[in-house]
Amino acid sequence: MLQVVLSDEQNLSISQDLSHLGSNFRISKQTLVKIVSAAQERLFAEEIDELENIDGLQNLEMSLCTNFTKGLKGDDFKEREILFGNNKKPVIPPKTYIKLLLQALEDFIMRVLLVASIVSIIIGVATADDDHRSLAWIEGFAIFIAVFVCCNVTAVNDYQKERQFQSLNQMADSRKTVTVWRDGCKIDLHQSLVMVGDIIQIFEGMEIPADCLVVEAAELTSDESAMTGETDPIKKDTYVNCKKQRDKLKDQQNSCGRHDVSSPVMLSGTKVLSGEGKMIVVVVGDSSCVGKISSLLATEDVQTTPLQEKLEAIAQDVGKFGLVSSALILFILLLRFAIERIKDNSFEKDHIKEMLNFIIISITVIVVAIPEGLPLAVTLSLAYSTKRMLKDNNLVRKMAACETMGGADMVCSDKTGTLTQNKMFMVSIWNDTLMDIDVYNEQLNLSTYFPSQMHDLYVQASIVNGTAMIRPEEKGSKTEIAMILFAEKCGIIYEKERELHVASMKIPFSSKRKRMAMIIGKRLVIKGASEIILEGCNKLHSKSQGIISIDSMVRQNIEKAIENMASKSLRTIGLAYRELDGTEDLTNKNDKGVYNVETENLILIAIVGIKDILRPEVPGAVASCKTAGIKVRMVTGDNKITAKAIAKECGILIDENQSLVLEGPDFVNRIGGVICKWCKTAICDCPRDQTTAKQIGKQVRVDTIKNGEEFDKLYPFLDVLARSRPEDKYALVTGLLERGHVVAVTGDGTNDAPALKKADVGFAMGIAGTEVARESASIILLDDNFSSIVKAVMWGRNIYDSIKKFLQFQLTVNVVAVTMTLISSVLLKQEVLEPIQMLWVNLIMDTFASLALATETPTEELLQRKPHNRNEYMISQKMFKHIIGQAIFQMIVMLVLLFSAQDFIPEFKGQEDDSKDFQGKLQYKYSNTQYDDKLKIHSCPNYQDYCNLVSFSTDFYVDGSENYEAFYKETYIPSRQFTVIFNTFVMMQLFNFMNARRIKDELNIFSGIFTNILFPIIVIGILTLQIILVTFGGIVFHCYTYFGLRIEQWLICVALGSGGLFVRMILRLIPDPKLAFLNKLGQEEKEAHKLVSPTAQNNISYQIQVIRQESELANLNDQGLDSRMM
Repeated sequence: MLQVVLSDEQNLSISQDLSHLGSNFRISKQTLVKIVSAAQERLFAEEIDELENIDGLQNLEMSLCTNFTKGLKGDDFKEREILFGNNKKPVIPPKTYIKLLLQALEDFIMRVLLVASIVSIIIGVATADDDHRSLAWIEGFAIFIAVFVCCNVTAVNDYQKERQFQSLNQMADSRKTVTVWRDGCKIDLHQSLVMVGDIIQIFEGMEIPADCLVVEAAELTSDESAMTGETDPIKKDTYVNCKKQRDKLKDQQNSCGRHDVSSPVMLSGTKVLSGEGKMIVVVVGDSSCVGKISSLLATEDVQTTPLQEKLEAIAQDVGKFGLVSSALILFILLLRFAIERIKDNSFEKDHIKEMLNFIIISITVIVVAIPEGLPLAVTLSLAYSTKRMLKDNNLVRKMAACETMGGADMVCSDKTGTLTQNKMFMVSIWNDTLMDIDVYNEQLNLSTYFPSQMHDLYVQASIVNGTAMIRPEEKGSKTEIAMILFAEKCGIIYEKERELHVASMKIPFSSKRKRMAMIIGKRLVIKGASEIILEGCNKLHSKSQGIISIDSMVRQNIEKAIENMASKSLRTIGLAYRELDGTEDLTNKNDKGVYNVETENLILIAIVGIKDILRPEVPGAVASCKTAGIKVRMVTGDNKITAKAIAKECGILIDENQSLVLEGPDFVNRIGGVICKWCKTAICDCPRDQTTAKQIGKQVRVDTIKNGEEFDKLYPFLDVLARSRPEDKYALVTGLLERGHVVAVTGDGTNDAPALKKADVGFAMGIAGTEVARESASIILLDDNFSSIVKAVMWGRNIYDSIKKFLQFQLTVNVVAVTMTLISSVLLKQEVLEPIQMLWVNLIMDTFASLALATETPTEELLQRKPHNRNEYMISQKMFKHIIGQAIFQMIVMLVLLFSAQDFIPEFKGQEDDSKDFQGKLQYKYSNTQYDDKLKIHSCPNYQDYCNLVSFSTDFYVDGSENYEAFYKETYIPSRQFTVIFNTFVMMQLFNFMNARRIKDELNIFSGIFTNILFPIIVIGILTLQIILVTFGGIVFHCYTYFGLRIEQWLICVALGSGGLFVRMILRLIPDPKLAFLNKLGQEEKEAHKLVSPTAQNNISYQIQVIRQESELANLNDQGLDSRMM
C-alpha cells in the first residue's frame, strides 16, 4: 500500500514542482521525499548518500530559503505551501446523525422491508372494503415501524461511540505543540502549522510533527516503535557526524546492522527518547511518513461484514421461498377459478376484481414471508453487547465488529505495545548464578539477589549513576528506567539515594563511549554494554565468595551468562566499580571520550538483563485463542531473533520445526506483493471508494495477492513475520481475507494503521495507541489489555448464537404464517391471523424475544469450540430440522383448530347469550345448536347438556358460501374459535421461544435460565400482555368481545402450546437432514482449503525446511544489489 503512495510522490517531476514558483527554492519536494524514504527503508545509511547528492545541509539551508539560527522569515509562506504543502490533517467531520441513519438504511434487508411496508400499505388501503379500511394500513405501518426502530437504534449507538472517540482524540490533539524559530524568535505552534524549512527545537519526550533533518544534536535518540515496531532506541545525529560514521564503517557495511550508523532523519510520528537539539522540517502533510499512512485511511474501502453476507444470504433465500409460495398460491387460485368458471359456464365483470384479489393475496404472501423482526433482533443484540463490552474496556466504534469478532479465526498481532508493554524491565541478574526476576510481582527483596553488604554498591552503580527519572513522568533512557523500576519494587526510593550519594564527577553516556560513570566519594561506579564493562574488569565481587579474581573459568562463566541472556533477546548491562586512591588520571581520555580509569582494574558487580516484557495477560490470552480455534500470528518490525524469543514466550511459537518465521521483505518478495485485481499491477488509477468510482466510471480497486499459490504454500505455517513494514502487514491481511478467513489485527503504532483498517476487526490500544491507529480501528482496548480480545471473541460468539437462536424462532413463525396464509386463502378465502395479530407476533413479541436472547451472558464454554466459518450458512442442519419440525407441529395444531375446533373446544354460557346480538343466532357461538323451524332461529333448549362446543366460525365455507362473515358484518363481534387459534399460535411461539435458547440439540433448554433474569421476566411479560390483549383487546385485536377466553379454553391453548417442548425432545432423536443447500456456502470454503491440504498433509517439517532454504537462497541472491524493497 505504501508503495503506491510513495511511487506517486516519486513520479512528481522537479519541473512540475518548480513550475509553481520562480527561482526562490532550488530543491524539489520529490527530492526531499526521496531522502526521507531512504531513511525509512534504510539497510545501511542510504539517506546520507541522498543528502550527499545535494551537497549536504548547507546547500539545503539555502535551497529552502531558511536559516538554521533564525528560522523562516515569514514572507513566503503562501508560495512555500503551494510547493511543499502544509502539515494540516484533512479534517474529517464526524458523521451526523442523519448520515448514520441513512447509512443504516443501506442494509439490504432494511431496504427490502421498507419496500414491503410501502407495498403493504398501498395494497391494504386500496383493496379493503369500507368497513375495514380504517385498519388496513396497520400491517404495512408495523413493518415501517420495525425499520424505523432498527435504523434509529443503530444510528444512536454509532453516534454515541463516535462522540466518545472524538473526545478521546481531541484531548490528545490539544497537547501537540512544538517550539519553532521564526524571524529569530522562539514561538510555540500547534504542530499542524509547521512548514517546510521551519527550525524546530528538539526536547526529550516530544512527538515529531513532520519528517525532519537534524541540524544540532546532543546525545539524541528516538523511539521509532510507533512507525517501525522496533523497540531499541535509534541514534540520531547531524549529517556531518553521520557521514563520518558511514565513511568509517563503509568497508564493513555487509556485517553492520541497520542502525549502526546514526541517522540525521527524524520520522514523523516518532518520539524523542533522550537528548536535545534542533531540526529542519523537510516533508509535511500527506507526503510525510504519517501522512502516507493517513492518506490510505482517508479512502472508504467498502467492505461487507461476514454477518451482513450471511444475513443477505438468508434474506435472498427467504425471498425465494416467498416468491415460490406466492407463485404457487397464484397458480392454485387461478386454477380453482378456471375450474369454477368452466363449471358454471360464466364470466362477469366482478370476476376480474376477484382475479385481481388473487394477485394481491400472492403479494401478501411475499410480505408475510419477510422476517421483519430479524433486523431488530440483530440491532438489539449488537447494541446491548456493545454497551456491555464497554464495561470490559472494549470501546466498539463499529457496531458490527463485535459480532464479526466471534467468527475470527486469525489474529495478526503487533508485538511492541500490544503483546509487550513497550516498556523495559529488568528480568535477569547474574552474580555467581543467573537468576530470573519475577517482573510481575510488585514487591521484591534486593537481598534475594545480593547480600546486604553489596546493596550500596548495586544502588550506586545502577540508579545513582544515571539521569533518568520516573516522577512526575518517565524521562530518559529506557534501560535506566528499567533499573529504577526494579529498585522501586525493592523498596528503594531513587531520589533519596541520589540525594544521599552526591557525585563529585559525572561522566555521561554517549553512543561512542557506550558507558556512563560517576565518582562518589573515593569510588568510581560504572555501567554500560556488558562486553565493554567485562573487558575492563579483573575482579568479581561474588555474592558468595567476596572479591575474587576473574580467571579464565570465571570469565567463561560470565560470557556464557551473557550469551544465554542474549539468546533470549535481552539487552545486557554490566555494573562495576573501582575504589580510588587519588592517584588516578582523570583528565586524559581516548578518541571515544573514555578515561583510562574506566577501562582497567574494575570490579564486576553484576550483569543484568533487560527487555520489553510481555503483558502479564498475554500467554493466557494466546492459549485461550488457540483453544477457541484462533491462530495468533506475530507481525513485528523487530528482528527475527527478538521476534522469535517473544513468540516463544507468549506461546505463539511452540515448535520451530512446525512453524515459519519470515522477514517481511522476503515474504512480500515471494508472494509478489499486493496488486489490483483488474489491472494486475501494484500501481493503478482505479479508485478505492464507490463515490469516486461512480464519478469517473471505473471499477473500485480490489486488492489481491500476485502469487496466490506461493501465499497458500506459506501462510498455514507462518507464525512470525519479523522486520515487517506496513505494506508487509497489509499484504498478509489481504491474502488471509481473500481465502475466506475472518481476520482481526491488533496494533498501537501508526505503522499498524493500514492493516487495522483492512482487517475485518481492528483492535487499537486506547492508552499507548497513536491517534492514527485509533482512527483506523473498529474496537479500541481502553485498558490496553490483550485479554480483552478474548472477551470480545466471547461476546462475538454469543451475539452470533443469539442471532441464530432468534432466526430459528422467527423463521418457524414465518414458515407457519406463509403456509397458513396459502392454505386458508385457497380453501377459505380469508386470513387465519389478522394483520394486527401478526403485528403483535412479528414486532412486539419479536422485540422482546430478541432482547431476551441478546442479553444472555457469554460463558467460557463459547471458547471451547472452533470459530464459525466466514462462508458458513447461518441456518445449520440442526436448526433447519427444528424449524421445519416445529412448523409442521404448529401447522397441524392450527389446521385442527381451524377445521375441527367445533368438535372438542368447549364453549360456555355467558351474558352475551341473552343479548340482542345473539338472539336467535347462537349458531355463531355454538356448533351444536338446535334449529327451530317454526321460529326460524338457532337455540339451545338444554344448554347444560347440549350447547357446549365452540362454533365453526370461518368467514366462508370451503365451497365459497358465507358463514361467520354475515354475523360479523352485523355485530362486529370476532369469533371465539379464531380467538382460540390466535391465542394457541402465540402460546406455541412462547414455548418455541424457550426451545430457541438451545440450538445444538442440548437436552436441558432451561439450563442457566435464571442467570439472565431478563429472560424469565420477558416470558412472564409476554404472557401477561397476551392475557390483557385476549381479554380486553376486543375488535381492535380481533378477539372475542366478551372477555376473550374462559379459563378452560386458556388451559387448552397453553397445553397445545407446550406440545412444542415434547416435539423438541422427539426432534432431538431424529438425525440431522443432509441437505445440499444448507452447505452451499460451506462447500466453497472446503474447496478453498483444498489448496492447502496437500501441503499440510505432507511432512510439515520437510515443507518448512524447503521454504527456509528457498528464502535463504533468495536472500543470498539479493545481497550486493543496490535496491530497497518497497
